[in-house]
Amino acid sequence: MSVVTLTLPVMPPFDFSHTLTFLTGFPPTQGEQDTVSELRGATRLHGQTVGFVVRAGGGGLDVSLHPERPLEAAQVQALRERIAFFLGADVDLKPFYTLAGPDDAMGPVVRALHGFHQPRFLTPFEVACWAVLTQRQPLAQARRMKRTLSDAHGGTWEDHPAFPEPGDLAGLSPEDFHALIPNERKARSLHAVTQAFQGVQTADLAAAPYDGVRDWLLGLPGIGEWSALFVLLRGLGRVERLYGNTGTPLLQELLRAARPMYGDLSPQQLWAIADRYGEQQGQWGIYLRSRSAFTPDRERAA
Repeated sequence: MSVVTLTLPVMPPFDFSHTLTFLTGFPPTQGEQDTVSELRGATRLHGQTVGFVVRAGGGGLDVSLHPERPLEAAQVQALRERIAFFLGADVDLKPFYTLAGPDDAMGPVVRALHGFHQPRFLTPFEVACWAVLTQRQPLAQARRMKRTLSDAHGGTWEDHPAFPEPGDLAGLSPEDFHALIPNERKARSLHAVTQAFQGVQTADLAAAPYDGVRDWLLGLPGIGEWSALFVLLRGLGRVERLYGNTGTPLLQELLRAARPMYGDLSPQQLWAIADRYGEQQGQWGIYLRSRSAFTPDRERAA
């Protein structure tokens, strides 16, 4: 096994300790990564499992890659881009911080979480599958289903599971999914999502017009308004929008996070505050909800 080392530049301000704190309690990946003083995890690329270790470095983030087989230059670049995207390394927080400046309620949160770049899922395919698995499902059971898929068709590195790529699952029928996931509706949805993501590039989804990506996601079985927003935010880093019609889960989560800061808001007042952040309203929602990620009570679905 040939270890590859590289350095990822980051867009300042960037506080890697905030990243580790967030990932320690992030429910969808709880138990999948080590996050004490460094980040250790695994991902799948072109049919092999690659472990990775990320540490804070003087010039950005120091990364070591631990593949099963020697990596070609193009694969190293793909992994570099994936891990950088996963960690939000190139996200420019300054436009959000500028908009938050006059917001007295948000000020203490920005100061406490200054330099926090919210991690995403390693791939948008993984978050789309997670969105399907968590529907009407306790989190612990959804995590077991996710781990079943990783054990059967992904891989592991140092006991860290690597979630399958679409290609790893491409040959499975709906019945094969049902044998792994004992829920017929979820099995059909996972099959459809797998087929839809074949050959789809994260960079293309991240750069495409927002409404087009959203409409494509909404056309997938098992992906509704809430799940589409979840994929856009957590899988693609698309912070341009928060939707007032995304239903009870998002609304209740945002109200629960906002009321200690802004007072007893109505839904209409909540969306009015979000609108003041323009195309940074998703970032506002991230910081609003992430305050709870730095407290003991972190058992949230997203």
